[in-house]
Amino acid sequence: MDYVSIKAAQASAGLALVVNAGVPGPWSESAKALFRHHQIPFLAVPQIPAAANDALVEWTGHRNAPIAVYPGEAPMTRALELLQLAERLGSGPSLLPQARSSRIQVTGWIQEIAGEAGFGWCARHLIFETWARQMNPEVRAANPMFSAYGYDERRQESMLEGAQSFLRDLAEALKASPTGYLIGDQLTAADLYWAYFSNLLAPLPDAVNPMQASSRSAYEIPGQLLVGYDPILLAHRDFIFQAHLQQPLDF
Repeated sequence: MDYVSIKAAQASAGLALVVNAGVPGPWSESAKALFRHHQIPFLAVPQIPAAANDALVEWTGHRNAPIAVYPGEAPMTRALELLQLAERLGSGPSLLPQARSSRIQVTGWIQEIAGEAGFGWCARHLIFETWARQMNPEVRAANPMFSAYGYDERRQESMLEGAQSFLRDLAEALKASPTGYLIGDQLTAADLYWAYFSNLLAPLPDAVNPMQASSRSAYEIPGQLLVGYDPILLAHRDFIFQAHLQQPLDF
């Protein structure tokens, strides 16, 4: 992906989007897809995973990606904030249904996928737990990601159970849908978010997701622990990518 400096982004009159550089972080990949879907150009600014990113903090007040910076507005980081910004600025089909009851379902699923204590958080905790067992305590203490994301070894069982129950509920919802989409009969942001976050269950093949071997092995950890999940979860991901999303991933 082509990145620009913070200085160049600050001088721009358009949207700047801070995203993970070098890894297909699902929060960042989902954010990029929201703006691409709505045909909103953006300048990509790199966030370096596991680094201090002090310049980002000075500019935006945030250390982790994604961060959307739009002139005249406060930086935005949360999934639903980014979705609303894309809906407001962009064109093309909405990723939110018109019916309020369906919109509630979409935003609820996004929270369960990408929000605090959602699937992404649980899967990331499972990765950290595996790393923690392999790391020297001093090395782990020096890695800012453990503290930044609230790693606590006492939460391992609850995170595992949370991810398992989420996958069961999502599979049931997909089986109940006659259209192939999670809600309704067209693409919504909930489909988009699951397509990218499913990489924390089973990474897309290298032809679509050309990630480094070390990153791939990390992303494979949750799926190794969450055995027995329903194949419809990945079938839905593959359908959404084939029908709607840019390939290969570019990070």
